[in-house]
Amino acid sequence: MGTGAIGKQGGRDMSYRLAADVGGTFTDVVLINDETGIYKTTKVLTTPQALEVGMLQGFDELTSGNYQEITSIVHGTTSGLNSVIERRGAHCALITTKGFRDVYEIARANRPEIYNNHYKKPKPLIPRKDIYEIDERISYLGEVEKGVTYDTLKYVIPKLKGKYESIAVCLINSYINTENEQSVCQILKEHLDEKVIVTASYEIARESREYERVSTAALNAYVAPSTRHHVYALSAELEKRGFKGTLYMMQSSGGVIRAEMAAVKAVQTLMSGPVGGAIGASVIKRDNIIGFDIGGTSFDVSLVVNGRIETAVEAEIEGFPILAPTVNVFSIGAGGGSIAWEEAGGMRVGPQSAGAVPGPVCYDRGGGVPTITDANLVLGHLSPEHFLGGRMKINREKTEKAFEEYGKKFDLDMLMAGEGVCTIANHKMADAIRELTVRRGIDPRNFSILAFGGAGPMHAALIAKELDIKEVIVPANPGVFSAWGMLQADIRHDASITSLCLLNRLTEAEYKSNFELLKEDLQKVLEKEGMEKQERKYICSLDMRYFGQEYTISIDIPENIGYSKDYIENQFNSIYERLYGHHSPEDIIEVVNYRVTVIVPVRKASTVGRKGTKEAKIIEQLPGYFDGVQYDMSVYNREHLFTDCRINGPAIIVELTSTTVIPPGWQMTVDESDSMIITQA
Repeated sequence: MGTGAIGKQGGRDMSYRLAADVGGTFTDVVLINDETGIYKTTKVLTTPQALEVGMLQGFDELTSGNYQEITSIVHGTTSGLNSVIERRGAHCALITTKGFRDVYEIARANRPEIYNNHYKKPKPLIPRKDIYEIDERISYLGEVEKGVTYDTLKYVIPKLKGKYESIAVCLINSYINTENEQSVCQILKEHLDEKVIVTASYEIARESREYERVSTAALNAYVAPSTRHHVYALSAELEKRGFKGTLYMMQSSGGVIRAEMAAVKAVQTLMSGPVGGAIGASVIKRDNIIGFDIGGTSFDVSLVVNGRIETAVEAEIEGFPILAPTVNVFSIGAGGGSIAWEEAGGMRVGPQSAGAVPGPVCYDRGGGVPTITDANLVLGHLSPEHFLGGRMKINREKTEKAFEEYGKKFDLDMLMAGEGVCTIANHKMADAIRELTVRRGIDPRNFSILAFGGAGPMHAALIAKELDIKEVIVPANPGVFSAWGMLQADIRHDASITSLCLLNRLTEAEYKSNFELLKEDLQKVLEKEGMEKQERKYICSLDMRYFGQEYTISIDIPENIGYSKDYIENQFNSIYERLYGHHSPEDIIEVVNYRVTVIVPVRKASTVGRKGTKEAKIIEQLPGYFDGVQYDMSVYNREHLFTDCRINGPAIIVELTSTTVIPPGWQMTVDESDSMIITQA
């Protein structure tokens, strides 16, 4: 949808917001007019070595170089996550209490894959030689038994100077009393280069469980330098262009945070890329949604259950726990750029990706190995003339030759090889959805699929068929939906504290005091960001367990409830039974953590269907293949579709940011919000 030029409209100054979702292959950019809600979009190739270059290319295209009316920019990226996966983060050190040097390496005794004889724990991000002990002590009651002075650190500082980009500090029991950690961080900042980032565990995760807390601090230290470099580079280039608004980054929790704070709390942005789509899914008018994003590199799936995004108070990345609220996103290496290969005579697809460079064979940028995108082209599920709105030329001849060679490995012709690749990819994606639903006792048949990303609508109906899901929703501009979703994300900050107490002994004073303490901390954060007077909403919750258990479950405490032991107990037992199939109301319940989230709402955008009576116009006819059968595929331009129009498959809907495939036996209608609804005929 077009906005026209940035500037005055009807004599009035306009305000705009920008969002960018930086993927492994493409960077998706959205510009929205805050007055009208109308937006325009673009896709540019990602620039892996300097992410800001691709982002700015997209920004410049949509703004025509005029940044004066841009009030804010929000973006998400998986660059931090990728640096963990690929082990190319910062060279960092860890400072801990004397006697606790091995906590990080020992980790937990549990074995995640109990039937895998070849399982190996992930190699620590900070090796033991880079872990330093200091002689200090906070008791389990929070008493300072041995404080911290310069003398405590004088032997360590020379070993740190000029050697590390980043340092994590995690001292025993600092979640109860932060005094010693604060002192260590202050002394380090005074005696080390100002470029060295110092991460204090209490600022990132003020909770018990020593290993999880040190893991969170280590992850933050590992990715903080690259995040800071990216933020500073982008900020500098935007300043040159006259941008005077606020730069934000998506958080894994589903909220946004000022970029300068994200550079310090980088661990909170590790899943910022996939989260935008989950936020967008939450505004679709369905109670239960399976949202998935198929980009160039990955397949990311999330859930909306009873109108709420599924979140967790902690997560795990590459085997490392993180004590930070995170939207539940399950990802696998299956995207448009996923490479088809051979192993032991069998056909394999992904997780390796051709990425943006060299990309799929059809891009004609040097790629010679067939990918999922190439398979869709061979099967007639892509229109070469209308790919990326006709802005990118597709080399069909080269792609067909690549699949002919690939098929020879399995005695298959070009079409059978292409269908094999797509079938394997669809099975992998369906299994990922089962992992997030069936494995947890959730029936996917009670959900609608929301498909987005450049390749999501291309595979959605076929995945729905495998899972026996009856409805597929393709939103407006699906290829940039994650970026659009980022514009719906509120400003969010989270705070937590561990305060162990049996529920039957919990006093009202202690209960209220802990929540008020967290609210005061969050108020200070808002003041730093200049938002202390803005409208906000507080969400309170408790992490609880039966006494003697290790892990907790979280329950929300509505504002109107106040202090009510009966409500807290009943909620805990009810949720426990729903999760595990049983509960023990006669057992003692223990309160472990207090949590408060502050939400500062932002203006929301909406989409409106296009009214009219014109018939959808066929712009092209292509031969398409499904289950080895050839069909005549009708190609439509989405711009020609209007509310309530109906198209029967097999058909292809093309647009700038994506391609939608309607298989035989399925039909599509357009609803009042400009979404395409695909159902079995």
